[in-house]
Amino acid sequence: MNKIFLALLLIIQTYLLLFSQLSFASPEESDFLGKNSRWTIDASTRLTHNTDTNHNSFQHVIGIDIHKVFSGETADIGTLLFQPYIVKINNNNNPPFTFDHGNDTQLTWRIANFNYTGLSQGQFNIKVGHFEIPYGLEHDTDTNGTLRQFTFNDRGRKTDWGVSINGILPQFEYEIALTRGSGNEIKSQGNPHVFSGRIGTSSNKNIVAGVSWFTGDVLNRNVITERQKFGIDLSYYYYQWQFKAESSIGSTAKNDTLNALIETLWMNPRETLSTYVQIGYQSTEVDNGISNATQSTSYWLAGVQWVGQNGFDISAQYKHKLKDTDIIEIDPVLNIQIRYRI
Repeated sequence: MNKIFLALLLIIQTYLLLFSQLSFASPEESDFLGKNSRWTIDASTRLTHNTDTNHNSFQHVIGIDIHKVFSGETADIGTLLFQPYIVKINNNNNPPFTFDHGNDTQLTWRIANFNYTGLSQGQFNIKVGHFEIPYGLEHDTDTNGTLRQFTFNDRGRKTDWGVSINGILPQFEYEIALTRGSGNEIKSQGNPHVFSGRIGTSSNKNIVAGVSWFTGDVLNRNVITERQKFGIDLSYYYYQWQFKAESSIGSTAKNDTLNALIETLWMNPRETLSTYVQIGYQSTEVDNGISNATQSTSYWLAGVQWVGQNGFDISAQYKHKLKDTDIIEIDPVLNIQIRYRI
């Protein structure tokens, strides 16, 4: 454990030395992209420590975050989001499907799309490009680049290339998408595709509820997996507290599944410090050749995040299994991340 903290201190010192030598204009001060625009350099380093095997792996990320609103003489036309990132992983025993092996570097796309909003003042928009699949709690909460995540693992896909229609109406918000199903890259092998959507109440209320669906064939490492999910989500905001829950039923490769998650989060009044606790549950029906049996697993995790006024974002999270099975294993892991946005 001492080696972990020494490595963490070395990373912090490196970041301080590097960025103390740089001087960038703030997004509001830069005219590089014209009016109604901002851009940010985003860099982070993440340590993942498996407390059972005492194994360490690292993820280093650097990219650019561009946001620009295009406007006409009387109204906005649309919004461009462009977020290419270079991601390097080291010593990863179970690398994400985007990477070829545990020591690899790839260009990844977090968000890269244009949302055309000039048709009906935001009530009916058309989005084209790479975006988060509209589903569940992920749809209303920006977790990109953070340790805190929700339940996209049960769908095998968080972002994808495609097109969606979306909008904000007086009583509800919606987004319905048709995407390629191949994730970071556009691949047609096996004809992957995903039809998804979420319809929910207004996200600026204290109580927010939504229904979501996800159906299609997902491509992971040259293997097509049929996935179908139907979910509901609920969020309640009370002063500095947030309470969130999501549950879904469906199937993966024709095996019935059930997923559930609840979260409690507290944030200080200045919104610079937050802590959260999650409890997750997953069950899968498995055909053992004689009969169908249901295997289930559960876990808890706790996290903390501090966001400084100088651009630094330091967070830590620990995940521990409550119950696991032969086909669904949960590794107890400690994550520590240092992020700097210029």
